[in-house]
Amino acid sequence: MQGQKQYQQQLFYYFDIESLIPRNHLLRKIDKCIDLSFIRDLTESFYCSNNGRPSIDPEIFFRIVLVGYFYNIQYDRQLCEEIQYNLAYRWFCKLSLEDTVPDHSSLTRIRDRLGVNIFQQFFNKIIEQCKEYGLVKSDIDVMTDSTLINANASIDSMMPKNNESQEETTKTVSKKINYKKISNKTHISTTDPDSTLSFKKGKSQGLKYKAHMTIDTESRVILDTKITTGACHDSQVYVEQLQNVIENHDIHISKAIADRAYGSGESLQSLIDHGIEPIIPLFSGKSGSIVGEADGFIYEEDQDRYRCSAGNYLTPFPSKLDDGRIGYRLSGKICKNCPIQQSCKATVLKHHMRLIRRHPHQKLFEHFLVKMKTEAFYLRMTERFWKMEGTISEAKNRHCLSRAKYRGMKKMQIQAYMSASVQNMKRLIVAFLYLMFLLLILKKVSKK
Repeated sequence: MQGQKQYQQQLFYYFDIESLIPRNHLLRKIDKCIDLSFIRDLTESFYCSNNGRPSIDPEIFFRIVLVGYFYNIQYDRQLCEEIQYNLAYRWFCKLSLEDTVPDHSSLTRIRDRLGVNIFQQFFNKIIEQCKEYGLVKSDIDVMTDSTLINANASIDSMMPKNNESQEETTKTVSKKINYKKISNKTHISTTDPDSTLSFKKGKSQGLKYKAHMTIDTESRVILDTKITTGACHDSQVYVEQLQNVIENHDIHISKAIADRAYGSGESLQSLIDHGIEPIIPLFSGKSGSIVGEADGFIYEEDQDRYRCSAGNYLTPFPSKLDDGRIGYRLSGKICKNCPIQQSCKATVLKHHMRLIRRHPHQKLFEHFLVKMKTEAFYLRMTERFWKMEGTISEAKNRHCLSRAKYRGMKKMQIQAYMSASVQNMKRLIVAFLYLMFLLLILKKVSKK
């Protein structure tokens, strides 16, 4: 017999929301494993204790925001709509069926009021909990990389930086922009002035931000995430970022692993000066490749000079060359009558003068050229691919870091902190469940 359901809406429902949430649901694990009670103390200074109407509970605000980043919900309006009808979201946000979901505009106002510093402290608090569970130790190796993020602005919003009249600006807007003639030096976005043009092979042209991430090599916990303009080179903020990791989390970094974008002489030397061993390829394949012993020129470090195969000495210029390297030259009067001048590998200048260029970090480059050929170096680079690249891919594909949700550097930094926080929470859940499993095993063993 074919059944037919006669639906009749009930006026009242009596049930426990928590009973409807599966035991293995992600939000249930987060609520059990992670302590968010610190949020009220963190935001206490932003509220008056004895005046005004009661605000939205700051813990509820953060829980709502976390739902958006855990489930890759890009827009606040969509987030509020989904919390309205999703019982699991409501339960995690501590909202009953009778409670009204905060409006998306309220989320914006609270976010602006709290500012980037509170979100940074929230991010650091989650890392502290990771340390408590043993995920982050006091002496660690770290990996660093960066990724471009599409800005919430069109390339068509680029306008010349020079001051124009309103009429001239209107004419410029009406014309089709010649993308080949615009640059960050001459144009700026009127929609999001903090974003910049960034050009990378295989990526679409447009306005970008850049997220720089540093993770713990063993646990893949994100220890620092910094937002810059899309045009900022990776090495510009690298050493500063590692210093922030050391100061903010009271840990010692033994080794720093990164790709060749960070392999400038200045960055490598700075890491060594701070007691950190760099495992980083040289910035360019030409780094360290100069005329040297194989070409008949021997560098005498004590005298800071080169001796050629004919026994003559090339001495340094009083100033550096345009490319930052040091030039060593030999008088043309000596080279003119040299019997081996035809086979000399040095650069020939006017009046038969010979020149050799040496980078200030040449000795360091030579050390790294040998190091890069070792098996241990190759294995760490291979490890970086799936750990560091995998973490960035996870953030972009699953946790709202593929595109800017907001406009402006500060709001982008908030987005980066929250995206990194939910990734660290996932690592924390695994550590908590593993600890519970060990306690259960110990309990069974003790009974025996």
